[in-house]
Amino acid sequence: MKITEVEVIPLLVPDAKLIRSACVIRVHTDEGIEGIGEVDAPSLVVQAIIKTKEFQRSASEPLGGACGLQTSIVGEDPTQVERLWQKMYQDTFLYGRGGAVMAAMAGIDMALWDIAGKVQGKPICELLSGTFDVVGWGKEVKSEVKPYATVYLSGKTPEEIEKNFRDVVKSGFGAAKLESEIDGFGLKDVETDISLVEAARKALKDKRDLMIDAQYCWTNFNRALATARKLVDYNVFFLEAPFPPDCLEAYARLSQAIDTPVSCGDGGDTTRRDFLDLMERGKVGVVQPSIVRAGGITGVLRIAELAFERGVVCIPHCWARKIGVAAEAHLAAVVPNMPYIEYPFPVPPSPMVSELVEPSLLPKNGLIDVPKSPGLGIKLNEKFIEKYRVDAF
Repeated sequence: MKITEVEVIPLLVPDAKLIRSACVIRVHTDEGIEGIGEVDAPSLVVQAIIKTKEFQRSASEPLGGACGLQTSIVGEDPTQVERLWQKMYQDTFLYGRGGAVMAAMAGIDMALWDIAGKVQGKPICELLSGTFDVVGWGKEVKSEVKPYATVYLSGKTPEEIEKNFRDVVKSGFGAAKLESEIDGFGLKDVETDISLVEAARKALKDKRDLMIDAQYCWTNFNRALATARKLVDYNVFFLEAPFPPDCLEAYARLSQAIDTPVSCGDGGDTTRRDFLDLMERGKVGVVQPSIVRAGGITGVLRIAELAFERGVVCIPHCWARKIGVAAEAHLAAVVPNMPYIEYPFPVPPSPMVSELVEPSLLPKNGLIDVPKSPGLGIKLNEKFIEKYRVDAF
């Protein structure tokens, strides 16, 4: 089997207020088996990274080292996923090694794992099992994993917060995350912060975990510390992104000053070296590599291994569509330091989340089933693709 094309599918829902766009990847093969993935980056940029071809003076002259990702993998065996990941990484070293290139690699990587699973007739989690071969950890593949709902927009008043988080509970989630926004959490004063956290905790009650995302809003350490110290009364699972992503010394100071775990990872961090910095200089207790930005399943698996060696929890970021959620679920089924995966819960609801793929991977009693069908275990809703596909250019 050989790869014949990497298709970039830009999507846009004009009337949606949130999560309006998506960039889906579909890898084609000469035997008709296809794989899908997802990229959290502008479609125009992704198109250039994947499709660019260097100028050739003759048909016989080989292309040089500044070509797109499609050139790197066309003609290759799609089931050799990890070798192709490394080949893409090597072939883009002049213009990549992170950022949007790593995000584009993430989409292709997911699609290749999808194909590999279909070829072997197994879900991806079974292909990944046994990765963490350590004493004291059972190697069984989980059939269910825990999602937490990222509620965005969360709300600006206690009443809005409580309503939205009650909706989360009704939808079957066992955990949820409160997001910063203008005039909401993090951007007003400490009293407002705590009143909103209290409302979220009231809706979730005591048995469900509450996460908080400050979205890099604080530049004053003392302001961050004032709110963070009060969070202990509300049993917060982690405090995400309190400072801009490059402020690693501030992360270390806050991590050492409070008991609530501090987390970070979706703000431009895409490589293993980025996450080593977060753990070793920033002292974070939770790393959050984005499954749709940080090299896909292969990239996040490597980051999770680094975190595991340091006793750090890895909870992948995925404020995106359900393709990424499915990929996260397969990882969490086998990775021992991955207690949760992120699951988008847009307010108001978005068809990008509810209609893009089938099945929809809905939670029940705080858990979602890991797809059991070969590959990712999901398929694109082709009617949705036809309706919302746009020209990247």
